[in-house]
Amino acid sequence: MDTVRKIDVLIIGAGPAGSVCGSLLQQAGVECAIVDHATFPRDKVCAGGLTVKAWRLLDMLLPGIEYDFRPITRMRIQYEDDAVCEFQAEYPIRMTYRKEFDYSLLQYYLQHGGELIKASFARFEQQSDGRILVTMKSGQQFSCRYLVGADGGNSHIRRQLHGPVNMKHHPLFLEHYVEGEHDDDVFVHFSHKYKPGCFYKFSSKGRDMYGFVSEDVNENVPLLKQKFREALSRVNAPEGTLRGAYIPLETVESHIPGVILIGDAGGFANKLTGEGLYDAFKTAYNAKQAIVEGKSFHDTNSAVFFKMKSEEKMFNFFFSPFGFRFVRWLLRHPGLCKWAFDAKMKRETFRVKQ
Repeated sequence: MDTVRKIDVLIIGAGPAGSVCGSLLQQAGVECAIVDHATFPRDKVCAGGLTVKAWRLLDMLLPGIEYDFRPITRMRIQYEDDAVCEFQAEYPIRMTYRKEFDYSLLQYYLQHGGELIKASFARFEQQSDGRILVTMKSGQQFSCRYLVGADGGNSHIRRQLHGPVNMKHHPLFLEHYVEGEHDDDVFVHFSHKYKPGCFYKFSSKGRDMYGFVSEDVNENVPLLKQKFREALSRVNAPEGTLRGAYIPLETVESHIPGVILIGDAGGFANKLTGEGLYDAFKTAYNAKQAIVEGKSFHDTNSAVFFKMKSEEKMFNFFFSPFGFRFVRWLLRHPGLCKWAFDAKMKRETFRVKQ
Protein backbone atom coordinates (compact mmCIF):
# COMPACT_ATOMS: atom_id res chain seq x y z
CA MET A 1 0.00 0.00 0.00
CA ASP A 2 1.18 3.52 -0.78
CA THR A 3 2.58 5.71 1.99
CA VAL A 4 -0.10 7.78 3.71
CA ARG A 5 0.12 11.38 2.54
CA LYS A 6 -0.53 14.12 5.09
CA ILE A 7 -2.43 17.22 4.03
CA ASP A 8 -4.43 19.91 5.82
CA VAL A 9 -7.65 19.71 3.79
CA LEU A 10 -8.88 17.11 1.33
CA ILE A 11 -11.91 18.02 -0.79
CA ILE A 12 -13.85 15.24 -2.50
CA GLY A 13 -15.55 16.57 -5.63
CA ALA A 14 -14.43 19.18 -8.16
CA GLY A 15 -17.86 20.64 -8.94
CA PRO A 16 -18.81 24.25 -8.10
CA ALA A 17 -18.83 23.76 -4.30
CA GLY A 18 -15.53 21.88 -4.25
CA SER A 19 -13.71 24.11 -6.72
CA VAL A 20 -14.84 27.33 -5.02
CA CYS A 21 -13.90 25.96 -1.58
CA GLY A 22 -10.50 24.94 -2.92
CA SER A 23 -9.89 28.36 -4.43
CA LEU A 24 -10.84 30.09 -1.18
CA LEU A 25 -8.50 27.88 0.81
CA GLN A 26 -5.71 28.63 -1.68
CA GLN A 27 -6.35 32.35 -1.17
CA ALA A 28 -6.11 31.83 2.61
CA GLY A 29 -2.83 29.93 2.32
CA VAL A 30 -4.27 26.60 3.50
CA GLU A 31 -2.75 23.44 2.05
CA CYS A 32 -5.47 21.52 0.22
CA ALA A 33 -6.16 19.20 -2.70
CA ILE A 34 -9.30 18.24 -4.62
CA VAL A 35 -10.04 14.63 -5.53
CA ASP A 36 -12.43 13.70 -8.34
CA HIS A 37 -12.84 10.55 -10.42
CA ALA A 38 -14.24 12.40 -13.48
CA THR A 39 -12.30 13.79 -16.41
CA PHE A 40 -13.08 17.48 -16.87
CA PRO A 41 -14.78 19.11 -18.63
CA ARG A 42 -17.73 16.85 -17.88
CA ASP A 43 -21.46 17.40 -18.30
CA LYS A 44 -24.01 17.46 -15.49
CA VAL A 45 -27.79 17.39 -15.18
CA CYS A 46 -28.55 20.98 -14.13
CA ALA A 47 -30.16 24.02 -15.73
CA GLY A 48 -27.03 26.06 -14.99
CA GLY A 49 -28.74 29.33 -14.16
CA LEU A 50 -27.05 31.88 -11.88
CA THR A 51 -29.46 34.33 -10.28
CA VAL A 52 -28.23 37.81 -9.45
CA LYS A 53 -27.45 36.84 -5.85
CA ALA A 54 -25.43 33.85 -7.12
CA TRP A 55 -23.29 35.67 -9.68
CA ARG A 56 -22.71 38.62 -7.36
CA LEU A 57 -21.48 36.25 -4.64
CA LEU A 58 -19.27 34.36 -7.08
CA ASP A 59 -17.70 37.60 -8.30
CA MET A 60 -16.87 38.51 -4.68
CA LEU A 61 -15.42 35.12 -3.82
CA LEU A 62 -13.36 34.58 -6.97
CA PRO A 63 -12.07 37.97 -8.17
CA GLY A 64 -11.54 38.03 -11.92
CA ILE A 65 -13.43 34.78 -12.59
CA GLU A 66 -14.49 34.52 -16.24
CA TYR A 67 -17.12 32.23 -17.70
CA ASP A 68 -19.49 32.31 -20.67
CA PHE A 69 -23.17 32.86 -20.10
CA ARG A 70 -26.36 34.02 -21.78
CA PRO A 71 -28.33 36.73 -19.93
CA ILE A 72 -32.08 36.07 -19.73
CA THR A 73 -34.57 38.56 -18.27
CA ARG A 74 -37.89 37.46 -19.82
CA MET A 75 -39.92 35.40 -17.31
CA ARG A 76 -43.06 33.47 -18.25
CA ILE A 77 -45.11 31.53 -15.69
CA GLN A 78 -48.35 29.61 -16.22
CA TYR A 79 -50.81 27.78 -13.98
CA GLU A 80 -52.74 24.97 -15.70
CA ASP A 81 -54.26 26.48 -18.88
CA ASP A 82 -54.59 30.02 -17.52
CA ALA A 83 -53.09 32.99 -19.36
CA VAL A 84 -49.30 33.15 -19.15
CA CYS A 85 -47.94 35.69 -16.66
CA GLU A 86 -45.03 37.48 -18.31
CA PHE A 87 -42.61 40.15 -17.09
CA GLN A 88 -39.03 41.38 -17.46
CA ALA A 89 -36.81 40.71 -14.44
CA GLU A 90 -34.76 43.61 -13.12
CA TYR A 91 -31.56 41.56 -13.21
CA PRO A 92 -30.72 38.80 -15.71
CA ILE A 93 -30.33 35.14 -14.89
CA ARG A 94 -26.95 34.14 -16.29
CA MET A 95 -27.61 30.90 -18.13
CA THR A 96 -24.47 28.78 -18.41
CA TYR A 97 -23.57 25.47 -19.98
CA ARG A 98 -22.63 23.49 -16.90
CA LYS A 99 -19.95 21.50 -18.67
CA GLU A 100 -18.10 24.73 -19.48
CA PHE A 101 -19.03 26.61 -16.31
CA ASP A 102 -17.78 23.92 -13.92
CA TYR A 103 -14.58 23.65 -15.94
CA SER A 104 -14.05 27.42 -15.62
CA LEU A 105 -14.33 27.18 -11.83
CA LEU A 106 -11.90 24.26 -11.72
CA GLN A 107 -9.44 26.07 -14.00
CA TYR A 108 -9.55 29.11 -11.69
CA TYR A 109 -8.58 26.83 -8.80
CA LEU A 110 -5.75 25.21 -10.77
CA GLN A 111 -4.44 28.52 -12.12
CA HIS A 112 -4.15 29.80 -8.55
CA GLY A 113 -1.95 26.91 -7.48
CA GLY A 114 -4.55 24.27 -6.66
CA GLU A 115 -3.92 20.53 -6.95
CA LEU A 116 -6.35 18.10 -8.57
CA ILE A 117 -6.00 14.36 -7.94
CA LYS A 118 -7.84 11.91 -10.20
CA ALA A 119 -9.10 9.15 -7.92
CA SER A 120 -12.28 7.57 -6.57
CA PHE A 121 -13.18 7.97 -2.90
CA ALA A 122 -13.82 4.74 -1.00
CA ARG A 123 -14.14 5.49 2.72
CA PHE A 124 -12.88 7.51 5.67
CA GLU A 125 -12.29 6.89 9.35
CA GLN A 126 -11.57 9.14 12.31
CA GLN A 127 -8.17 8.58 13.91
CA SER A 128 -7.34 8.69 17.63
CA ASP A 129 -5.36 11.91 17.09
CA GLY A 130 -8.41 13.65 15.59
CA ARG A 131 -7.21 13.46 12.00
CA ILE A 132 -9.24 11.84 9.21
CA LEU A 133 -7.81 8.89 7.29
CA VAL A 134 -9.22 8.82 3.75
CA THR A 135 -8.83 5.79 1.50
CA MET A 136 -9.30 5.76 -2.27
CA LYS A 137 -10.49 2.76 -4.26
CA SER A 138 -6.94 2.43 -5.57
CA GLY A 139 -5.68 1.97 -2.00
CA GLN A 140 -4.05 5.42 -1.90
CA GLN A 141 -4.50 7.05 1.52
CA PHE A 142 -4.51 10.58 2.90
CA SER A 143 -4.38 11.82 6.47
CA CYS A 144 -6.05 15.21 6.77
CA ARG A 145 -7.24 17.65 9.39
CA TYR A 146 -10.42 18.33 7.43
CA LEU A 147 -12.35 16.24 4.92
CA VAL A 148 -14.78 18.30 2.84
CA GLY A 149 -17.53 16.36 1.09
CA ALA A 150 -18.44 18.18 -2.12
CA ASP A 151 -19.24 15.04 -4.09
CA GLY A 152 -22.76 15.96 -5.16
CA GLY A 153 -26.20 14.48 -4.71
CA ASN A 154 -24.93 10.91 -4.62
CA SER A 155 -22.27 11.76 -2.05
CA HIS A 156 -20.45 8.71 -0.70
CA ILE A 157 -19.31 10.72 2.31
CA ARG A 158 -22.91 11.61 3.12
CA ARG A 159 -23.90 7.95 2.85
CA GLN A 160 -21.14 6.86 5.20
CA LEU A 161 -22.28 9.48 7.72
CA HIS A 162 -26.05 9.07 7.45
CA GLY A 163 -26.76 5.89 5.51
CA PRO A 164 -29.16 5.75 2.51
CA VAL A 165 -30.83 9.03 1.58
CA ASN A 166 -34.43 9.74 2.53
CA MET A 167 -36.27 9.36 -0.78
CA LYS A 168 -39.09 11.53 0.53
CA HIS A 169 -36.77 14.52 0.07
CA HIS A 170 -34.85 13.20 -2.94
CA PRO A 171 -36.74 14.54 -6.00
CA LEU A 172 -36.11 13.35 -9.52
CA PHE A 173 -34.97 15.98 -12.02
CA LEU A 174 -35.43 15.08 -15.69
CA GLU A 175 -33.94 17.15 -18.52
CA HIS A 176 -34.12 17.31 -22.29
CA TYR A 177 -31.94 19.51 -24.51
CA VAL A 178 -32.51 21.06 -27.92
CA GLU A 179 -29.36 22.41 -29.54
CA GLY A 180 -29.44 26.05 -30.66
CA GLU A 181 -30.75 29.27 -29.13
CA HIS A 182 -34.37 29.40 -30.27
CA ASP A 183 -36.03 31.37 -27.49
CA ASP A 184 -35.04 33.99 -24.92
CA ASP A 185 -37.04 33.22 -21.81
CA VAL A 186 -37.53 31.20 -18.68
CA PHE A 187 -40.87 29.40 -18.70
CA VAL A 188 -42.37 27.55 -15.70
CA HIS A 189 -45.63 25.61 -15.74
CA PHE A 190 -47.49 24.54 -12.60
CA SER A 191 -50.18 21.91 -12.70
CA HIS A 192 -51.90 19.47 -10.37
CA LYS A 193 -50.65 16.79 -12.79
CA TYR A 194 -47.07 17.47 -11.64
CA LYS A 195 -47.79 18.26 -7.98
CA PRO A 196 -45.53 18.40 -6.07
CA GLY A 197 -43.25 19.59 -8.86
CA CYS A 198 -43.29 21.56 -12.09
CA PHE A 199 -42.30 21.67 -15.76
CA TYR A 200 -39.88 24.33 -16.96
CA LYS A 201 -37.88 25.54 -19.96
CA PHE A 202 -34.72 27.64 -19.84
CA SER A 203 -33.24 29.35 -22.86
CA SER A 204 -29.67 28.50 -22.08
CA LYS A 205 -26.27 29.07 -23.64
CA GLY A 206 -26.16 27.26 -26.99
CA ARG A 207 -29.32 25.24 -26.35
CA ASP A 208 -32.82 25.23 -24.96
CA MET A 209 -33.17 23.14 -21.82
CA TYR A 210 -36.48 21.56 -20.84
CA GLY A 211 -36.88 20.16 -17.35
CA PHE A 212 -39.30 18.36 -15.08
CA VAL A 213 -39.07 17.80 -11.34
CA SER A 214 -41.22 15.66 -9.11
CA GLU A 215 -41.05 14.83 -5.42
CA ASP A 216 -43.84 12.26 -5.62
CA VAL A 217 -41.96 9.17 -4.48
CA ASN A 218 -45.09 7.07 -4.84
CA GLU A 219 -44.79 7.20 -8.60
CA ASN A 220 -42.26 5.15 -10.55
CA VAL A 221 -39.71 6.60 -12.93
CA PRO A 222 -41.38 5.38 -16.18
CA LEU A 223 -44.60 7.18 -15.18
CA LEU A 224 -42.71 10.39 -14.37
CA LYS A 225 -40.93 10.17 -17.73
CA GLN A 226 -44.30 9.81 -19.43
CA LYS A 227 -45.57 12.94 -17.67
CA PHE A 228 -42.46 14.78 -18.85
CA ARG A 229 -42.95 13.66 -22.45
CA GLU A 230 -46.57 14.80 -22.32
CA ALA A 231 -45.43 18.21 -21.10
CA LEU A 232 -42.81 18.37 -23.88
CA SER A 233 -45.49 17.54 -26.45
CA ARG A 234 -47.70 20.27 -25.04
CA VAL A 235 -45.07 22.93 -25.89
CA ASN A 236 -44.14 21.24 -29.22
CA ALA A 237 -40.59 20.43 -28.13
CA PRO A 238 -38.63 18.12 -30.46
CA GLU A 239 -38.25 14.56 -29.25
CA GLY A 240 -34.94 13.46 -27.82
CA THR A 241 -33.18 11.53 -25.09
CA LEU A 242 -34.16 12.22 -21.49
CA ARG A 243 -31.54 12.51 -18.77
CA GLY A 244 -32.18 12.46 -15.06
CA ALA A 245 -30.69 12.73 -11.62
CA TYR A 246 -31.87 12.57 -8.03
CA ILE A 247 -31.01 15.71 -6.06
CA PRO A 248 -31.25 15.53 -2.23
CA LEU A 249 -33.20 18.38 -0.64
CA GLU A 250 -32.95 17.05 2.90
CA THR A 251 -30.23 19.06 4.63
CA VAL A 252 -27.91 17.01 6.81
CA GLU A 253 -24.93 17.82 9.01
CA SER A 254 -21.80 15.85 9.81
CA HIS A 255 -21.54 14.61 13.40
CA ILE A 256 -17.79 14.00 13.08
CA PRO A 257 -15.44 16.92 13.83
CA GLY A 258 -13.29 17.63 10.79
CA VAL A 259 -15.80 16.26 8.26
CA ILE A 260 -17.85 18.92 6.43
CA LEU A 261 -20.59 18.52 3.82
CA ILE A 262 -21.18 21.36 1.33
CA GLY A 263 -23.30 21.94 -1.77
CA ASP A 264 -25.56 19.11 -2.90
CA ALA A 265 -23.67 16.65 -0.68
CA GLY A 266 -25.19 18.37 2.35
CA GLY A 267 -28.59 18.94 0.73
CA PHE A 268 -27.96 22.66 0.31
CA ALA A 269 -30.31 23.57 -2.50
CA ASN A 270 -33.35 25.83 -2.42
CA LYS A 271 -36.23 23.61 -1.29
CA LEU A 272 -38.75 25.46 -3.45
CA THR A 273 -36.91 26.36 -6.65
CA GLY A 274 -34.16 23.73 -6.70
CA GLU A 275 -31.51 26.44 -7.18
CA GLY A 276 -28.25 24.98 -5.93
CA LEU A 277 -25.35 27.13 -7.13
CA TYR A 278 -25.94 30.03 -4.75
CA ASP A 279 -25.84 27.86 -1.65
CA ALA A 280 -22.99 25.80 -3.10
CA PHE A 281 -20.92 29.00 -3.12
CA LYS A 282 -22.15 30.05 0.34
CA THR A 283 -21.43 26.72 2.00
CA ALA A 284 -18.02 26.58 0.29
CA TYR A 285 -17.18 29.94 1.83
CA ASN A 286 -18.53 28.92 5.24
CA ALA A 287 -16.46 25.73 5.15
CA LYS A 288 -13.36 27.81 4.44
CA GLN A 289 -14.20 30.08 7.38
CA ALA A 290 -14.64 27.11 9.71
CA ILE A 291 -11.24 25.74 8.67
CA VAL A 292 -9.34 29.04 8.80
CA GLU A 293 -10.91 30.27 12.05
CA GLY A 294 -10.89 26.89 13.78
CA LYS A 295 -14.66 27.01 14.34
CA SER A 296 -17.32 24.39 13.76
CA PHE A 297 -19.13 24.36 10.44
CA HIS A 298 -22.37 24.31 12.43
CA ASP A 299 -21.52 27.82 13.66
CA THR A 300 -20.12 29.38 10.49
CA ASN A 301 -22.98 27.94 8.42
CA SER A 302 -25.76 28.56 10.97
CA ALA A 303 -27.61 31.10 8.81
CA VAL A 304 -27.78 28.63 5.91
CA PHE A 305 -29.05 25.82 8.15
CA PHE A 306 -31.78 28.16 9.40
CA LYS A 307 -32.68 29.21 5.85
CA MET A 308 -33.01 25.57 4.76
CA LYS A 309 -35.58 24.94 7.52
CA SER A 310 -37.54 28.04 6.50
CA GLU A 311 -37.57 26.91 2.87
CA GLU A 312 -39.00 23.53 3.88
CA LYS A 313 -41.97 25.33 5.45
CA MET A 314 -42.35 27.48 2.32
CA PHE A 315 -42.32 24.38 0.11
CA ASN A 316 -45.07 22.72 2.17
CA PHE A 317 -47.18 25.89 1.95
CA PHE A 318 -46.57 26.42 -1.75
CA PHE A 319 -47.79 22.96 -2.77
CA SER A 320 -50.71 22.93 -0.33
CA PRO A 321 -54.27 23.49 -1.69
CA PHE A 322 -54.26 27.05 -0.32
CA GLY A 323 -50.77 27.67 -1.68
CA PHE A 324 -51.77 26.64 -5.19
CA ARG A 325 -54.83 28.92 -5.05
CA PHE A 326 -52.57 31.78 -3.94
CA VAL A 327 -50.16 31.09 -6.83
CA ARG A 328 -53.04 31.13 -9.29
CA TRP A 329 -54.21 34.48 -7.94
CA LEU A 330 -50.69 35.92 -7.97
CA LEU A 331 -50.09 34.94 -11.60
CA ARG A 332 -53.05 37.08 -12.62
CA HIS A 333 -51.09 40.15 -11.51
CA PRO A 334 -47.83 40.37 -13.54
CA GLY A 335 -46.74 43.58 -11.82
CA LEU A 336 -46.98 41.96 -8.40
CA CYS A 337 -45.19 38.86 -9.69
CA LYS A 338 -42.34 40.97 -11.00
CA TRP A 339 -42.01 42.80 -7.68
CA ALA A 340 -41.98 39.53 -5.71
CA PHE A 341 -39.48 37.90 -8.08
CA ASP A 342 -37.07 40.86 -8.10
CA ALA A 343 -37.31 41.24 -4.32
CA LYS A 344 -36.53 37.56 -3.77
CA MET A 345 -33.55 37.64 -6.11
CA LYS A 346 -32.03 40.60 -4.28
CA ARG A 347 -33.21 39.86 -0.73
CA GLU A 348 -30.46 37.51 0.33
CA THR A 349 -27.21 39.30 1.03
CA PHE A 350 -23.95 37.72 2.08
CA ARG A 351 -21.01 39.57 3.57
CA VAL A 352 -17.59 38.21 2.79
CA LYS A 353 -14.92 38.74 5.45
CA GLN A 354 -11.73 40.10 3.95
